Amino acid sequence: MLVSIFGFMATIASLTITAFGLPAQVLKNYRRKSCEGIAPSLIYSACISYTLWAAYGWFKHDLFLIIAQTPGCLFVYILLWQLKHYSSQDKLQNPVDY
Repeated sequence: MLVSIFGFMATIASLTITAFGLPAQVLKNYRRKSCEGIAPSLIYSACISYTLWAAYGWFKHDLFLIIAQTPGCLFVYILLWQLKHYSSQDKLQNPVDY
């Protein structure tokens, strides 16, 4: 019983980040057409973390992990795409700076 309660609370906490924090950052990057101010290492480590936790949840058939981590995977991979896309756009627009 206690494990289920903590699993539920952890899922809610994780979904809070996934539902509010990550989409807000994706939208902010989209509006600015830039990922300036975000350390690339943060995006890379988030991709690794969300992917491993989601995969673990799927392999273990753990509904709490699947629900909590799979949406995060989607958003961090969007952030990764934005990082690559917008940095390549910057290089095209300002080739002297690179």
